[in-house]
Amino acid sequence: MNKSENINISKVDEMAEGDEDFKAELLQALYTSIRDLQTKYMEGLSAQDQEALQQARHKIKPTITLFELKKLQSVLLDGKMIVSTQGFGDIGNHENQFIQVTNDIIKDLEQVME
Repeated sequence: MNKSENINISKVDEMAEGDEDFKAELLQALYTSIRDLQTKYMEGLSAQDQEALQQARHKIKPTITLFELKKLQSVLLDGKMIVSTQGFGDIGNHENQFIQVTNDIIKDLEQVME
């Protein structure tokens, strides 16, 4: 599982320093953050609200950095560029990518947390 393309599980292991309870808490916190991001970001896309999208990206930024969520970071940066340069007219592909990457992270987390 440490070879996941979506999350660097070895970072979680490193932070937990062998404490399985703390590792479980870290994974649960990450899971909750990704779920919250999904909700807030999709609401922002539906409402075509740049401010809501910016707030969602800003809130998840430390989590992305800490857990090396490179795919998610890339998708969010792409979305930021699309909305700032083209508006919300052609956001469908970005929305699909966002859903795919967040669902993949959640699936990986659920497997690790079993």
